[in-house]
Amino acid sequence: MRRKNIAGTLVCSILLIGLTLYLAPSILPSPLPVKASSKTISLVATTNGAYYYWNSSNPTITVTQGDTLTIDVSSSNSVAHRLLIDLDNDGYTDTTDCGSVDVCSNTVPPSYTIPPFTINSDPGTYTYYCTIHPTSMFGSFVILSPTSSVPDFTILPSATSLTAAQGSSATATITLTSVNGFSGSVTLASAVSPFWSPTILSPGSINLSAGGSASSTLTISTSSPSYYSTPVAQGNYAVNVTASSGSLSHSTTVSLVVGSTSTSPPGSSSLPVLPIIGGMIGAIVVVGVAVFLIRRKK
Repeated sequence: MRRKNIAGTLVCSILLIGLTLYLAPSILPSPLPVKASSKTISLVATTNGAYYYWNSSNPTITVTQGDTLTIDVSSSNSVAHRLLIDLDNDGYTDTTDCGSVDVCSNTVPPSYTIPPFTINSDPGTYTYYCTIHPTSMFGSFVILSPTSSVPDFTILPSATSLTAAQGSSATATITLTSVNGFSGSVTLASAVSPFWSPTILSPGSINLSAGGSASSTLTISTSSPSYYSTPVAQGNYAVNVTASSGSLSHSTTVSLVVGSTSTSPPGSSSLPVLPIIGGMIGAIVVVGVAVFLIRRKK
């Protein structure tokens, strides 16, 4: 009898444990989902006097743990540069862990794209360098926690790379998105490096509602500032767009390649050639048909 009681108790215990495990997912609160995203940023080595910088100002790069990041690295000059993101905080001199812990590029120029990689390092502030010019080319690489509940916003361009001919313009849409219920006014500013002329952001200030998104149009002109000035030089440029609201500030970079002018050379006709040729052919056909009908009547 005692053995039957023990067996019954054991069976009931097993059933109770099984029922608990079955119901646990619906009873216990589930962890918040990780909102990872894919991002592409552009870092251009630029010159300011006797010093070199990334994107003219070594901007802070902010990502979230779990994000997938692609980095386009290029140079606006012929001097060699190499990017290193120091994720183990051992400095820029240790390049032996490139590809295993730290993220590194090849030497530029020419340009190089670091293939997509996942941000697995712990949340915190790290440093990115140029291993060749580390005393002036360095900035903060911030990794945020995916479960952060602090109201914030993100900034994302519609294109990370643009191409424009001399004397023309290029545009991109800059989208701001509320995170964790952020709402408020966000001011946008932009700068081109190497500098040639101001860019236009329309609108320059956005009122962002909680959980919403809003956009501004970035216009970059490659025309000469005045009649007597020289055209914008061909080459690689970086357009850094910063969005600020109180103590919050995020930036994104759009790379720009300026090519040769698309305008006609001096003395050449600016009339469209194909429509003129098409009109001439049409006139010839009409005249030919008319002559054929006249002769046929005779």
